[in-house]
Amino acid sequence: MTDKTFRLGAPNVAYIGAGVTVKGAIVVPEAIIVDGVVEGDVTAPSIRIGPDGAIKGNVVSSDVDCHGTLGEKAEVKDFLLVRAGGRVEGRVTCGDVEVEKGAVLAGGIFSCYDRGDVKPVNDNAPARRGGDAPRAGAERTTVDAAE
Repeated sequence: MTDKTFRLGAPNVAYIGAGVTVKGAIVVPEAIIVDGVVEGDVTAPSIRIGPDGAIKGNVVSSDVDCHGTLGEKAEVKDFLLVRAGGRVEGRVTCGDVEVEKGAVLAGGIFSCYDRGDVKPVNDNAPARRGGDAPRAGAERTTVDAAE
């Protein structure tokens, strides 16, 4: 998503402007740009959250470029980019992840290419309960976003 540009008013692209709050589920065929606040679930192939934008709900996407706040649960199939000043507050499962210096990871981020190989990528991941022992050979990878 970082190399794509979206025109306002383009077909299949939704734009939530600064100062706008949308409550409810949103399904977009191509991309959504959130400079305001979405209080509900968002499903779109590409999501860009602006510096003052926030999604407070579940997210399903192929790639997310987060300058603002991504909350609750998110499934990002290909690529999650958390920019400096961006904030991830919920549990995120993603393919590849990139975190810029200055980003805040307040939730659990898990990187996986298939559901059988989930690896946490930050220390804020929820603690495992007694019956949730890690699989043999599972490795843990950490990312320190506060360098």
